[in-house]
Amino acid sequence: MGVEYTLVNQTKKETISFYQLEGAKIGELCRGHAQSALTTWYLLHNQGDEIQFVDDCSDDWKFSTGSKKDMLDYVDKTNELIDTLIENNILKDFGFSYVDEDDPTIFVRDLRSTRFSYEKY
Repeated sequence: MGVEYTLVNQTKKETISFYQLEGAKIGELCRGHAQSALTTWYLLHNQGDEIQFVDDCSDDWKFSTGSKKDMLDYVDKTNELIDTLIENNILKDFGFSYVDEDDPTIFVRDLRSTRFSYEKY
């Protein structure tokens, strides 16, 4: 399957998750419009905070305080941040690229950079 990552802000006890986007593996985080925009915006607006990517396959915790299990109690800021990026004309919401027909709570959002023209899509 591969290693997937969550962005963790240990200072503010917040996370940015990528599970409803086009992937959370290293290559997907780098190539994905939404993942790259979320990460860049968040890092620029939280400079000085203790922030790391935490993988889902090991117990490795790179922070000096807390533990990986503490992440379950952190506030997931992903949807709030997506809304901010849409409001600031950085991302455009094209609905869903995938919805599980048996469980509609399982889906992948289709968010794209506004830098490109999507009229042909």
